[in-house]
Amino acid sequence: MKKILYYLIGKHNRKIPFVILVYFSATFIIVRTCIYAWTYGIIPEITVIIKGIEIHHLSYGIFILAIVGYWALINNKEESRIKIAKFYGIGLALAFDEFGMWLHLENDYWLRPSYDGMIIITVALLNIVYLNHIWKKIIEQHIRLGKKILNKFTRKIEQK
Repeated sequence: MKKILYYLIGKHNRKIPFVILVYFSATFIIVRTCIYAWTYGIIPEITVIIKGIEIHHLSYGIFILAIVGYWALINNKEESRIKIAKFYGIGLALAFDEFGMWLHLENDYWLRPSYDGMIIITVALLNIVYLNHIWKKIIEQHIRLGKKILNKFTRKIEQK
């Protein structure tokens, strides 16, 4: 199992982002599978309604993110970081699965921005996990280039 994790995570120490990616992806797949199953009548719909207001899973995601954020701030234990990453991935998926509803403030689950938000987050997490070393090099090169341009610009100003 450790060899599989090594090859999935890579030789770079990116365990926390990898755990977030796995739990984010798994939660998204489970939630979407349930939604499609409810839509087509395969399983009964489970909806929480309080005083006539439907509580969507984005609410659960926001609460999980709030709790995990606080937990991460007060907790300095290394062994808790994996648990925090797991809950963060779950909360992120629950909240952003209904991203279109955030933007349009409508009770319409099938809005396109929800899919777009999930794709953007997935691509960002994949970049963090698998392409982190490439992005570091690109950023370092841009910083060096920016310093060169800034030095040339300041020399021209000083000459005038």
